[in-house]
Amino acid sequence: MGKRIIIKTTLICIGIFLILNSAALAYIFKKYPLDLEKYIPVVVAISDIEPGTIIEPRHVRTRLIQQPAVNDSMLTELSSAIGKKTCKGISRSDYLRDSDLIERSSWYEQDERIIILPVSVEERLANLIQKGSYVDIRLRRENSSTVETVLRKIKVEDMLDENGISFGTQTGINSKTAYMKLVLNDDQRKKIYASKIQGQLIYELYCDETQLP
Repeated sequence: MGKRIIIKTTLICIGIFLILNSAALAYIFKKYPLDLEKYIPVVVAISDIEPGTIIEPRHVRTRLIQQPAVNDSMLTELSSAIGKKTCKGISRSDYLRDSDLIERSSWYEQDERIIILPVSVEERLANLIQKGSYVDIRLRRENSSTVETVLRKIKVEDMLDENGISFGTQTGINSKTAYMKLVLNDDQRKKIYASKIQGQLIYELYCDETQLP
């Protein structure tokens, strides 16, 4: 009889222990849930960064965030940001994205500006001049057969229609007049403006990018 009481008591104690243990574990997991998500490092700003700043190690660090919160535009390595220039302001603790930064090869000088030159079908060489072409800009003075070079090997950034819409590299531009988009420094712009007053601008197209000016 005593053995049966001992066995029952033992089973009751074990049952109570299991119930209490399950309740304790349930409370712990509810209060401190297990985080099984994978974490990815992303690049964030240590302090506010002004537009035009060249990113240095002192500007950025990495922070771990859950993988579902990471998107393709976020930078995940410091080396992807350092040495590039910001194209807009970035606030402290903001994530850095590809669209926030400019590669060194795409930096513009402080005095560079965009100008637009209207060009007829003949002037753009029957549409041979396209986005990405290189041209010499020359001046034919009024009442003179003299032709002189104003600027050498200037890249055509884009060809636009009258609404400012890019033709890209398409060759079938039907518009009689298109607009050539150039990026020129202050001295180059002055030469263009002075030349337009003195006569007609004409354009000579390079056969390929490798040709020397």
